[in-house]
Amino acid sequence: MKSIGGYFELEFREGVQYHETALKLSTARQCLEYVLRAKCYNKIYVPFYTCDAILEPILKLGISYEFYHIDKNFEPVFDRAIEEDEVFLYTNYWGLKQKTAELLARRFRNLIVDNSQAFFAKPIDGADTFYSARKFLGVPDGAYLYTNCFPIPMTDYPLFDPQSHISYLTGRLTHSAEQHYSEFTACEAEFSNLDIHRMSLLSDRILRSLDYNRIAKSRRSNYRCLHEALQATNELKIDMDDTRDVPMCYPFLSRRPELRQRLIEQRIYVPRFWRNVTDWLNGELAFEHELACDLCPLPVDQRYDETDMQTIIECIKK
Repeated sequence: MKSIGGYFELEFREGVQYHETALKLSTARQCLEYVLRAKCYNKIYVPFYTCDAILEPILKLGISYEFYHIDKNFEPVFDRAIEEDEVFLYTNYWGLKQKTAELLARRFRNLIVDNSQAFFAKPIDGADTFYSARKFLGVPDGAYLYTNCFPIPMTDYPLFDPQSHISYLTGRLTHSAEQHYSEFTACEAEFSNLDIHRMSLLSDRILRSLDYNRIAKSRRSNYRCLHEALQATNELKIDMDDTRDVPMCYPFLSRRPELRQRLIEQRIYVPRFWRNVTDWLNGELAFEHELACDLCPLPVDQRYDETDMQTIIECIKK
């Protein structure tokens, strides 16, 4: 029976989610697990340059895997056909490689597109595609999956309980980012090897309340601002398609090992993508090694404006 009256819960604008028709799960790695379970693949091809969380469902299900390289345009270095019981996993890097994903969908019968870095990219017909809301938006959990295989009803999966994942979100509103960073990392660790859950009701409500047009516009504007100022010194040459790309960050690559620390000292926080990559390469000095060591993914998200971008630019040009 529905409760009526009493104290108020959090209130949100009632709208529509950006991926309203997708399956709504708790994390991107759970989306991958769902697909691997549903389609019973025996082998998966995985990029060296990806997060180690991707391996969790693969190892859990005992599926064979093989790494492949990417070139400096973030295109797969892979010239083989794959078998019917195999699948190719490609990451839409930075939200800027949709065209490559579309070309791969024509090439491979079995393709999974990891759009964790490309929340606004459209799903591709014939390719299983998953997204991570947490990479773009302030939610405790949330991921989306487009697939054509539904062996298990979604109602068979429990809802994710976000109670222990809220404090760092509300804390950063009222305190400093530094004060709640340890809570954030602890919450991230709790997702490790978690069984498949449906998206929490809290994330569902938040994701229905957002102005996605404003978010996309802000990210594109901030990206352009950084690109105009830094493209001459950026060793990566990746253009944004203004008609459809919405970037996760501005990937800035330079041979300046001190730059990351300088940015952090100015409270400009850039993640490292990804520490596990150098271990996987096992001493091979490939392009992915350079990315893992020297890439600075500069923030361009909707919390910031041109003034903030100028702060980043000034710090880098010192």
